[in-house]
Amino acid sequence: MIEQQLSHLKSMLEEALSRTLESVKGISEEDAHEAPTEGEWSVCELLAHISEIQDFWSDKAILITSSDDPNITRTEVENDIRSAAVQDHSGDSIPDLLHMVRDANQNAIEKLLSISFSDLDRPGHRGEDNPITTRGVFEYLSGHIAEHARQILETRKVIESG
Repeated sequence: MIEQQLSHLKSMLEEALSRTLESVKGISEEDAHEAPTEGEWSVCELLAHISEIQDFWSDKAILITSSDDPNITRTEVENDIRSAAVQDHSGDSIPDLLHMVRDANQNAIEKLLSISFSDLDRPGHRGEDNPITTRGVFEYLSGHIAEHARQILETRKVIESG
């Protein structure tokens, strides 16, 4: 039972990575660096963000296991760090970004597997009235990655058709 639940969460992270890798297959470097419209992220910026969120949210999951009901909402400083991470890597090549994404996914999985089963249901919260458990953070993270993989596909449609 315990191993099944951890295995399921691990599979969710691996599937989200797989969707991300699939979403960029065949894209040119030029297209990957082009934003679909003013103010939206390019594929490369989305990949940089996917790398950053895996480290960020898996660290927040670990925080829940070591604190009593912590607020894990991004702070203003953490938002600035996110923006800087995306901006700093927006010019990186697709292979370099995919390497970062894969490494971040492996690190997130290692953090997940380091958590004891009893800590999967420890509570934290996002904002005032939004409770979330350690397990919920990893479920959220997997969904967030998958959503950005879908966003990459939509961005490609705009870029490649225009």
